[in-house]
Amino acid sequence: MITFHLPSGEAVVPDDLAACPELARRAVWIDLLRPTRPEELAVEKALGAEVPTREEMQQLELSRRLYVESDTLFMTATVLTGADSSRPESAGITFILARERLVTVRYTEPRAFQTFVAHRRAHPADHATPLTVLEGLVDAIVERLADILEATGAMVEDLSLDVFREPESAPRAPAERGYNAVLMKIGRASDLVARSRESLVSLGRLVAFFREVRKEDPAARATVEHFATVSGDFAALSDYATFLSGKASFLLDATLGMISNEQNAIIKLVSVAALVFGPPTLIASIYGMNFEHMPELHWTYAYPLAVLAMVLSAIFPYAYFKRRGWL
Repeated sequence: MITFHLPSGEAVVPDDLAACPELARRAVWIDLLRPTRPEELAVEKALGAEVPTREEMQQLELSRRLYVESDTLFMTATVLTGADSSRPESAGITFILARERLVTVRYTEPRAFQTFVAHRRAHPADHATPLTVLEGLVDAIVERLADILEATGAMVEDLSLDVFREPESAPRAPAERGYNAVLMKIGRASDLVARSRESLVSLGRLVAFFREVRKEDPAARATVEHFATVSGDFAALSDYATFLSGKASFLLDATLGMISNEQNAIIKLVSVAALVFGPPTLIASIYGMNFEHMPELHWTYAYPLAVLAMVLSAIFPYAYFKRRGWL
């Protein structure tokens, strides 16, 4: 889908590609969402440069993500999408900045884009040029990442309270206490933090590249200064992401330690039970053999003596373990 955003704030999705040249001439921002090849060709004709393919957008080399061609900036950043879903992912978004217009190429739908489009529709004068549109998009993405990290921080705090809550008196199996769910949440939090940091680093490179290339351009001076402030936000959010990553790692280690401790407690109880009931079982086994020459079988008080021996042999190890504090 191709959307032309006009200076008035109007967003036009043409039904026929024949209208693209006229709309491209008027638009300050052209948004390509999962474009078809004819749509790419229409934009390339209006832009006078090739639009990167999806495979090219996935390249890791910095020189393939950030470059200048015929005074047009090609900048690809990795952005976290689907943070509220069960399967968040990181996807590349390319920003093609020419003098007359901005072109974005994407194969995902980040919430930041939807937020920015709604804001631009309400305040078209604030984003009437390609540079101000680029500023708004970067700001929206950064604000979205900040919201994701804030929500992840709250999740990590809840997990901390859950992991370190007061244990019950009787040890339970780890599955009964819900450690599986805790491990799943820790994994999700770690994944969100890692993807957020990846997006922050990628956007930081994009902003630094723009500032370096356009630092001598009088028309981009305001945007360069604005991105200098945004760079400070990147640093602060990266530090917070590092803190959350460390806390999530600590919670993972603590949870695994709790699981190990509870398993050891259960194994200890099973071992003590085996030792307590071992001697009575031995006595019962011996006198249950029914050999012919066993004089005790003919004693009058043989049965109560055997029962008493089994009871005492069970009480003695239990009392010993209790006195030593092993129970």
